[in-house]
Amino acid sequence: MTQEQYQAIMTEYRLQREKNAEEEARRKEEVRARDPELGWLMTERHQMVLDFCRRAANGQEKGSPVDMMADYNARIRERLLRDGFPADYLEPVYRCAKCRDTGLMGDTVRRECDCFKARAAQLEDRVSTWRESFEAFDEDLFPDTPLEGQSITQRQLMKRVRQVCEDYADAFPSQSPPDLLLSGSSGLGKSYLLSCIARRLRERGHTAELVSSYDAVRLMRDAYFGREDGTDRLFSSELLLLDDLGMEPMMENITLEQLFNLINSRRSRGLPMVISTNLTMNEIKKRYSERISSRLLDVACCRLVMLSGQDVRLLRR
Repeated sequence: MTQEQYQAIMTEYRLQREKNAEEEARRKEEVRARDPELGWLMTERHQMVLDFCRRAANGQEKGSPVDMMADYNARIRERLLRDGFPADYLEPVYRCAKCRDTGLMGDTVRRECDCFKARAAQLEDRVSTWRESFEAFDEDLFPDTPLEGQSITQRQLMKRVRQVCEDYADAFPSQSPPDLLLSGSSGLGKSYLLSCIARRLRERGHTAELVSSYDAVRLMRDAYFGREDGTDRLFSSELLLLDDLGMEPMMENITLEQLFNLINSRRSRGLPMVISTNLTMNEIKKRYSERISSRLLDVACCRLVMLSGQDVRLLRR
């Protein structure tokens, strides 16, 4: 494993711990809202610990708060059950309880947790089985004839676009602007270039998730309806590559809300996206709400790259 891959996995763990903290805070607010008296009990427990630590620091306390803590914990668990919550609802949240989402185990001798080893193996496997790459990009597939109304050929344009995408991948995570949007009709190589970016980032040890817009909406819809939640890969990966925006089904009160939530959540956490679409800028504005299209087309946050020419898949038949 390279140092970059190691750092990428540790970044995943850091993001998971942040997500855990958000969930713990949400649970506390939920409990306080349903049972204010339980909220006061939680506050009293916290204040008891602070007071004890202050007295101990001043040499005024020689005992232990274990008994008092046990009494508070018992009373809190009892009220949680009475209010319809699990008894451990306010316990720390971990995806992996063995390493507490640090990736490492042991007190004196630190060793990699099984979950770390599994993620490392998965990362290595994805890199080794990825076929598309910038090195394999064949510019000769594109016609060397001038594009209509332009002074360059489709081949020259694609060489420029390829370089934009490779520069983006090599500069990550310091690329500016952070997001990239490839727009153009079908068969111009957009999906291939997204795969190339994903491969380069994974080779450099970063987490990059490539998923179609259709599948992304499906994952978010399933989570919305309480089915299996597989959205972590959408919200937590260092880079999300969203392919074929515009091909997802439009479900009332679901699709637009979930897409906005995804885009806004990643923007607010500084996690970039690369998006491909067959839609024009006007079509994006028409299909999506203003709050979505304004984020996608904000040149301060997203570089817009326009592709044009003939469908190379048809030319190869």
